[in-house]
Amino acid sequence: MHGGNPLPVDWQPEPYLAKPAMESNDPIAGDRALLDAALQTEPPKYPLILDQSATPGGINSTVPNGDPLNHDVVCEDVLGGNVLHGNVLSVGDADRLWLFSTRRITSSSGCADLDMPRFDIDQLNSCGQRSSSSIEDYLASRSEGRRTVVYVHGNRMDAGDVVGRGLTVYRSIAKFRSREPLDWVIFSWPSEQQGILAHDVRLKAQRTDAQGLYLAWLLRHHAESATPTSLIGYSFGARVVTGSLHALAGGSLGGRVLSGPPIVGMNVDAGLVAPAIASNWMNHGGYHSEATKNLGELFLFYNQRDAVLKRYWLIDRVRGQLALGYTGPRSFAPRIDGSKLPVHSRDCAPVVGLQHSELDYYQSPCNAGAGMARLIHSDLVTQ
Repeated sequence: MHGGNPLPVDWQPEPYLAKPAMESNDPIAGDRALLDAALQTEPPKYPLILDQSATPGGINSTVPNGDPLNHDVVCEDVLGGNVLHGNVLSVGDADRLWLFSTRRITSSSGCADLDMPRFDIDQLNSCGQRSSSSIEDYLASRSEGRRTVVYVHGNRMDAGDVVGRGLTVYRSIAKFRSREPLDWVIFSWPSEQQGILAHDVRLKAQRTDAQGLYLAWLLRHHAESATPTSLIGYSFGARVVTGSLHALAGGSLGGRVLSGPPIVGMNVDAGLVAPAIASNWMNHGGYHSEATKNLGELFLFYNQRDAVLKRYWLIDRVRGQLALGYTGPRSFAPRIDGSKLPVHSRDCAPVVGLQHSELDYYQSPCNAGAGMARLIHSDLVTQ
């Protein structure tokens, strides 16, 4: 029997049904449309609300030996330098928090080091304060067999904002999940805005290939150590997630393949929020068609009113190309055993509206946090 909150049973996804083709004739054309749509994106808002009853002396940063954290603390907001008060961050007593960054290595898939990527790695305490670590320390801790959840953020996320966003999403899920201890990995990639928005979006779309290869390299080590793994990605972060599973199975990204033999049947459960990938990419012949060979289940949160994803076709200038985060589920290649991929989906348009806003998906009645809790601990759901 597991302590903590029982997993929610009232979160019911929509059944996966093949949907008819949607209208693809967009009346707005050209880069100006992408610019106008992108202006609908959310403003930066990354609150870290911590316990006001604890003392600053209670802070106990994690260190490379993997000791658990003391999370019930008052600490400075790592984003603004202010002492915050309010509700506990809801970090599990034995959870460990990590930050993997690729921001200082190449984002060119042709130049990516796929033998030993030089990640910048930190462990985090519940305040988001960092303690330098290494890939050796991280991989050594995989031998414990605890579940690891990798979260990949979306576009236009500055390096200084990543920890706050990653912990906000973590907290939104933590209140629903079992207290079974896990490792939460924030995967930070170079996504800060560069240039005008049309150029910026296309540049970041290209970068996701290298990021998918880097994450696939990490997943290979998870597979070799039999680490139970779940993946969560938002927008272009979802593209990194599906690309990594595709590359792990031997698929090509940006003309590169991962070193070593392909790995299939890893049985990863993935949660995608407003995924900025084409709706047919995980089908036969799609750009990420091999991803389903490593998927167990897929949780999909989409929005058929998303003003940004409505104009997804402008990235590659292929009129009629639709985003999975806009259409909802269509069709997918089978899993490694030939069975149909279980897809749990929810259209969050009533909550999110025209916005392309990650945190809105975690509000009621969309409740992505409850769905992600089921994804992380699907074998522990209370009936």
